Amino acid sequence: MEYNSKNLAALIPPPTLAPPSMAFAIKTFCVRHPGLLFLFPYSALLIFLGLGDGALQVDEGMDTFVSATILKYGVPMHSDGINATMRYADIYDGLFIYRTWVPYYLQALSLSVFGPTTFAARLPFALAGVISVITLYFFALRLTANRFTAFLSALFLASSAPALLYFRTARYVGFSILWTVLLLHFYFSIFADKKWKSSPFIITAILFFHSMYVAFAGVTLGVLIHFLLHRKKIRPENARKVPGCAFVIACFTLPWLIAIFPVFPHISHFYVATSHLVDTSFSGYFKHFLGYLFQTNNYIFPFIFLPFLFLKNLRPYKLQIQLLSICIVTHLAVSSTHAIPLHQYVAGIFPLFYILLAMILTMGFRKGVWPSAVLAGTLILTNLRHTGPLVPIKKLLQNREDGFGRSPYLQYASFTFMREVRLTSVFCKHLYQISHPYRGPLDTIVEFLKTHGNANQTCYIDNEPESLAFYTGMKLISGDALDLRNPPDWIVLRGDQRNLDAANPVKRKLQTLIESNPYRKILLDAPAIRINNSYEIQIHNFRSPESTQKVIVYQRMSRSPSNL
Repeated sequence: MEYNSKNLAALIPPPTLAPPSMAFAIKTFCVRHPGLLFLFPYSALLIFLGLGDGALQVDEGMDTFVSATILKYGVPMHSDGINATMRYADIYDGLFIYRTWVPYYLQALSLSVFGPTTFAARLPFALAGVISVITLYFFALRLTANRFTAFLSALFLASSAPALLYFRTARYVGFSILWTVLLLHFYFSIFADKKWKSSPFIITAILFFHSMYVAFAGVTLGVLIHFLLHRKKIRPENARKVPGCAFVIACFTLPWLIAIFPVFPHISHFYVATSHLVDTSFSGYFKHFLGYLFQTNNYIFPFIFLPFLFLKNLRPYKLQIQLLSICIVTHLAVSSTHAIPLHQYVAGIFPLFYILLAMILTMGFRKGVWPSAVLAGTLILTNLRHTGPLVPIKKLLQNREDGFGRSPYLQYASFTFMREVRLTSVFCKHLYQISHPYRGPLDTIVEFLKTHGNANQTCYIDNEPESLAFYTGMKLISGDALDLRNPPDWIVLRGDQRNLDAANPVKRKLQTLIESNPYRKILLDAPAIRINNSYEIQIHNFRSPESTQKVIVYQRMSRSPSNL
């Protein structure tokens, strides 16, 4: 066979285009989404800077204690064999089912990899925060097809002091923000003119439930209502998948609800018995709902912007606005069943408010980028538009001695209103805290006992015992378990029981123990306050506290000699 130029060419395969390199793909991605080049480092800095500063406090200590039991038993337990927590919810022989388990397993994984440190305890929730900012950008972009709106939505979340506190807290709260964004992102794709992939929605829904089931109920109820209202706009083959999705999700969630149902009466009894703020009456539900609205207006979304959602320029986005609005209302409605209206319970809808706010600024007014940017800056840096409209009301009420009334609830509401309605910059306060590490009484107590005590000793502390157990390994003695025949090695008084002269059974027992045993009194250079700090924005301290009253530590000398 003779070969010529023609048949030689036939033997040579045609050239193929080489797949794009990783560098080219990254460059293309950055060109399409330049805002992420700022959002990623910006959010990471605000969330991670000083993440390991400050001891785990209040509920952080409780939840981290439960996560640590997974490393020992493989499942969350109320007790690690030495100490126990949340006994009021223990109805299954020590198995912890008060809350769903995904956050606890993720935290346990972090503790196993990085060790029992504050940073490791908070790491999963901080990562969830950064991921939430990025996913919110893409969700807002899907809703609006406007990159500036998407950028502004994510920027609002990354700059939100309440959200930043939750992302920097070792608790499940930050996950509710992430799962809300992902769930709605995967749901809204059902309206696309192509086959809907339901598996991401199903997986996210299951993870959402097993992270925070009350928030899951609020958001999924909103999704269901939105689906029923707009079913005709969905391709029939996509709509037919929804019942199957619901069935699969129910199989992975309903058994837990059945198992946890007996716990609810114990939890309600505990809260009613320990807090005067709990209102179980029918009117209490509406009080909680109003409380959430007040907090949201002050820190998340100024309600003076609500009328702008009806601007002519936003009418093409009616489907999107309805999805966000319905989920907000249903989430607030479901969360109002909580015993106390803490803002953490509605954290999942923060990003939905921020998308609405960004839509108003960028597409509602359409005055250009710079006016929107300036207005966004004032919303981030000040609360002028949040609480400014309420200041005249505060001025009118300041001269009234009875506030809103004489009932305990109205007096408390009046006090809260007066305290919260003030012009300030919580964002700047957050910047101060991450650059000036917070030190509360628990930080000093932990350092002191880790230096002068050991894990074989016993200790009584009148607040936040789980945190102390996590850091020191000591056996913590509760007030009702104090035994006059077996006094603890250490007694730490910094809150409820610091003043021993009151006619209280625990205080009387402590006084007898101290007077009957060779305790050495030590005054620590730390303010005697009941709670180290709170991650609730309304009562969070951004600066280290000061007090003339100091923490008192009693060391039993017969068993714990020390060169102090």
